[in-house]
Amino acid sequence: MKNTKLKDILGPLKRVINAALPLVEVPPLHQVRNALVFEFPYAADVIDYALADLVGRTTVRLRPLLVVGDPGGGKSRFARRLGELLGISVFRTDASRSDGAAFAGTDRRWHSAEPCHPFLAIAQGKIANPLVLIDEIEKAGTRSDYGRLWDCLLGFLEPETSVRYPDPALQTNLDLSQVSYVATANSLDPLPSPIRDRFRVVTFPKPTADDLDALLPAVVADLAGERGLNERWVPPLDGVEHAAVAQHWRGGSVRRLRRIVETVLRQRDLRATRN
Repeated sequence: MKNTKLKDILGPLKRVINAALPLVEVPPLHQVRNALVFEFPYAADVIDYALADLVGRTTVRLRPLLVVGDPGGGKSRFARRLGELLGISVFRTDASRSDGAAFAGTDRRWHSAEPCHPFLAIAQGKIANPLVLIDEIEKAGTRSDYGRLWDCLLGFLEPETSVRYPDPALQTNLDLSQVSYVATANSLDPLPSPIRDRFRVVTFPKPTADDLDALLPAVVADLAGERGLNERWVPPLDGVEHAAVAQHWRGGSVRRLRRIVETVLRQRDLRATRN
């Protein structure tokens, strides 16, 4: 610790270095499934596929999972909620803004030296088995000046190498074998075959108009949470409001459905203030 640069790197990480970090245990999977199906009723098959990986395990660790689907279907939110409902912290990386040097860690000799993202995920959650969410992995840069994200990921996804990953900033081997990786993508086309081979690939569906009634309770509850309200204080949509939403949303993007419901609730609030 006499080295000034080493002090800067290790300072924020003191609580997790040479510390016994817990492994979060697998919660009752039926409860996790029920909660996910409530929020994503159109994606029950994907939910079952993801949770099947934890059957018979004591602690949470998912094999690398790649969720592919059209924009707006809720892939990123599903990945985040999967981690949250399993009781583990979620560390999000935007692939379009992350190169290999950033994700894999920067060498100590550089001014911007920083440990690898999976270790930062461990430090952030103070657990040994966080979830690293790699959003829009197909948009990762293809320039190799600082190493491609796709190439550096391979060392983290293989059990043999993740158990003794040589971090360039800390200059020691790290055991990252309990970290889970979930990536999202709009398309598989740009991804190299080594990445596809190491991920379990599942297609995330888009909801249809028939899913509206199943989606609305979760959307209203989520919007209430964003307002800092308990969902019980926000009545469900009445007949006129429901018809307005159904008229403007015929399936597809859940993001768009949220905006429509938010507009309807805002109009409800305006009517209440006038009365």
